[in-house]
Amino acid sequence: MEGSTRTRESLRNAAVFHGVKVNEFQAESSSFQKNETITDTMKMLAVYSTERSVFVIRSPLEGVCSALQGVMEKHAARFGIPTPAFLNAGDGQHAHPLGEMVDIYSLLEKSNWNRSEVHLALVGDLAHGRTAHSKVEGLKVFHKVKVDLVAPDIFSYPVEFKDRMVAEGFEVREFKSVEEYLRQPAGYLADKWYFYKPQFAKCGDLGQAKVEELRSQVSFRSEWHKRLPKNACFFQTLPRDKEFPLIPLSLDGTAINGWDTVAANAYFLDVILLGMLFGKIGKGLPTGGSDARERLATAEAVILPRSDVIDLESADLPSFMKAADLTKTDHTRDPKRARAGGPVPITDGLIIDHIGLSSDAKNVWQRLRMVRSVLGWSKYIGSEGVYVSQKKAAGLSKGIMTLPSYNLESLKVMELKILASVAPGCTINFVAGSKVVAKYRLEVPERIYNLPNISCRNGLCVSNPKNKQRDVYPYFERVPFYQSSVLSEGKEAEFLFTCKYCSWPHFYESIFEDASV
Repeated sequence: MEGSTRTRESLRNAAVFHGVKVNEFQAESSSFQKNETITDTMKMLAVYSTERSVFVIRSPLEGVCSALQGVMEKHAARFGIPTPAFLNAGDGQHAHPLGEMVDIYSLLEKSNWNRSEVHLALVGDLAHGRTAHSKVEGLKVFHKVKVDLVAPDIFSYPVEFKDRMVAEGFEVREFKSVEEYLRQPAGYLADKWYFYKPQFAKCGDLGQAKVEELRSQVSFRSEWHKRLPKNACFFQTLPRDKEFPLIPLSLDGTAINGWDTVAANAYFLDVILLGMLFGKIGKGLPTGGSDARERLATAEAVILPRSDVIDLESADLPSFMKAADLTKTDHTRDPKRARAGGPVPITDGLIIDHIGLSSDAKNVWQRLRMVRSVLGWSKYIGSEGVYVSQKKAAGLSKGIMTLPSYNLESLKVMELKILASVAPGCTINFVAGSKVVAKYRLEVPERIYNLPNISCRNGLCVSNPKNKQRDVYPYFERVPFYQSSVLSEGKEAEFLFTCKYCSWPHFYESIFEDASV
């Protein structure tokens, strides 16, 4: 789905080595250029063989392999064929795990398989270099890691990856140019360098003078060779730019040439990797089993079946529900209390309070409409209003909704989870005989999915609506807050939601396309 030379040829020749049938799609002429869905193409190809299919995908869209893995597992089971395997050979600006495997293998080989420590300089376009982003995971095979980031601001390493390196215990330094980096005293320079070709087309409108300046900042010159540490080695993905090589062609015959080794290693690693996926290597070896995400999703499926109704007598509540102690005065509520122009008192039913806390009342009204729409509660007669909170969120506007005569026994746990997703922090009061018999605060759930009007804000994500890929639905997972180059500068929150497919971070509010529904 995206042009490639080294990755395509390495894997194609590795497949030929195994004598398997190879279907090759060229980016310029494949079905993907004809407005056809990726899923349909993969389903079609998978049934052309009774043996396992391995799809190697290089794509401008992010998260393609992750999305297809889930879809194709069901398709394979339906037709009685082995579940296909998917190899990510680069997706958008996200990652390139195949390329990273080659890089790390080459680093280990150059280190004589000593994993105790590594000192690596990443030079060039670190903003768009996919294997540069994957280094956060790959370098963890070494016990002690030093990373020197050498790039001007426009090519700088994204803050989220740099922070993750620091969190992993890596020692990280930054420099604006190769020339500045080489001014370091003896013993402070890395003995292993990895160069990333500048992708000027992704940097906006740059004048020729600026392009030349940036290129000079990330290029190595022949006369600097003597400044390098003993046994220094340079790596770069081939083929190189013949007119503007980051590493002078005159250094090809020197001991620092590690780029030719990377190209050779890629082929042999691909042979081994495909051999494992085809079942020729590794039979009988123990596997790690399902990952934490799969186990958690399975557990949630058990806890939250769609058909289960809420059991007010049960002490085993879903994790997003917190019961309030009705014996405390600050948790009591007189269901007959009414405010001018607002919700009317009810005898039986539901009262949902603290909906859409905001400094802007308009946002609260939008969230009230969203609650009714998403949960299908527009069919119920009831009242709603927006008020200024008097207690913990004093000064903020909040929404209150009443659903009189609502059958409490019909309220499903999944409905409460959806309510928690749309209106996190709200409280739900169960009223019977003019008394509040139970009260719960709904916290932000760990995952948000299966809701209308949610989408990933990354325009390159396979789940983004504009990419029109069927069977791929938005899915977000809650994570602790971290700084990211794609978030509003200076804005913080307690947590973020990352896209399951492309890992793009979102503030809670931004996953909703239109709060007005």
